[in-house]
Amino acid sequence: MVDDHDHLRYAYVSLIRSVSVARHRTSRLVAVVLAVALLVLVAGCTTDSGPDVTPGERDTSPESSPIGSPLPETERPPEDTQPSGVSTTLPGEDSHFGFMHPEDAYGEAADLGARWSRPHPGAFIWGEVEREPGQYDWSRTDRAVKEAQGHGFNLIVTLWPYAEWDQSRCRTPLPEDRAREFRELGRYRGPPCDLEAYREFVRRAVERYDGDGVDDMPGLKYPVRYWEVSNEPSMQEELTFFTGTPPDYFEILRATHGAVEAADPDATVVQGGAASAEHETADFWEEVYDLGGAQYFDIANVHSIGLESYDLYASKYATFLDENDVEKPFWVTEAQYSARALGRDRLSPEEWADYITKSFVRAYAAGAQKIVYVGLTKSPGDLETSLLLRGEKQVPYHAYGTMVEKLDEFTAVEKLEEGAYKFTVEGREVYVLWGSSEAPAELSGPVTVTEVDGTETETTAEELELGEGPVFVEGR
Repeated sequence: MVDDHDHLRYAYVSLIRSVSVARHRTSRLVAVVLAVALLVLVAGCTTDSGPDVTPGERDTSPESSPIGSPLPETERPPEDTQPSGVSTTLPGEDSHFGFMHPEDAYGEAADLGARWSRPHPGAFIWGEVEREPGQYDWSRTDRAVKEAQGHGFNLIVTLWPYAEWDQSRCRTPLPEDRAREFRELGRYRGPPCDLEAYREFVRRAVERYDGDGVDDMPGLKYPVRYWEVSNEPSMQEELTFFTGTPPDYFEILRATHGAVEAADPDATVVQGGAASAEHETADFWEEVYDLGGAQYFDIANVHSIGLESYDLYASKYATFLDENDVEKPFWVTEAQYSARALGRDRLSPEEWADYITKSFVRAYAAGAQKIVYVGLTKSPGDLETSLLLRGEKQVPYHAYGTMVEKLDEFTAVEKLEEGAYKFTVEGREVYVLWGSSEAPAELSGPVTVTEVDGTETETTAEELELGEGPVFVEGR
């Protein structure tokens, strides 16, 4: 579960990200003052206890085994959990909706119909699994997989290439103030010193969860097939996810892709999320792409952290990929919102319900294949964008659920004009409409109109009246 301290941490991280992206647009002095103020606020709440096992302590759990050694027969899973007991079909793989941190409320997330989970930072941190060379402890990653699969979710796993026993030999640790955020990643966040050892960790991780019956996790229901290579590697100042260069990340990307493919040819490699496609972030990724990085991932990946929420950065990112000759589909794996980025002090929950729906629709039309929402519980962005607060369903919760019900697993989307979008869902057409325009000419006769709160009315296309709030319209 994510407690109040963690939510303060994510709020701080969100501000720092926004400061990093926005510093070319606003006064750096103002940005720094804001960041320091919030840092002081969270400093008193920081009680991160660090790893559960003392670094260097040899793990003796059944999930541990030395490099090159298969599990003893007594520790192998029962025969019925080998390939005959593992589904090769991922439930909801075609779903376009997911959450970051659905482990906060997996039940409610499943009720909404979303089927993708992106824990952040998650359990797949090299040094947390392989605490010393050759000793693997999969207990935490097993719990994460079992919890997600118990609720019917597919995981987008983030692989972190950091192990203190590896990097302490050749890298410099982060200063304490920079290592404080996401402390579980460790003090060392550079490229691996022993790339072969990292590659072996990745190979073993993918092998354990690929569902092929060889050294699989006991009780695996279906494969884990989506592997993201680190996160926001260009973020290296106020918030630090990586301290290497673009060529360093390129080598990590290439090594990860090779290990994933060797263990599971059916698996998918996701580029580490880009914090944006502007300024230093754009420079970082352009160099990775110039080195040939696009051949080592299957899905490109961008984050929308409030500054570009009109269409969740999708249109700008699509242009960026095109300009760099990257012909890959892309996902938005972090979507959160800020009223201040819209020039407002706050929006009401009802206004956010409309705005979130519109931004998702625009993003899908601009090419985003999947969108991972950050604010399932107590959003680190604007609190009013939370779907759940203290366990209570908020106005945006119902809007999100309506959107999933009406649009999920769509196979095509077309922008007819601003405020008029056509989705093809299970062979039928679903229109999302708002604004002053009339119903599309191709829509005629009796229609069902669904408001974002799920309320349905019957009318005709000719009598349809539109407003600023989006509605879902289907022919009858």
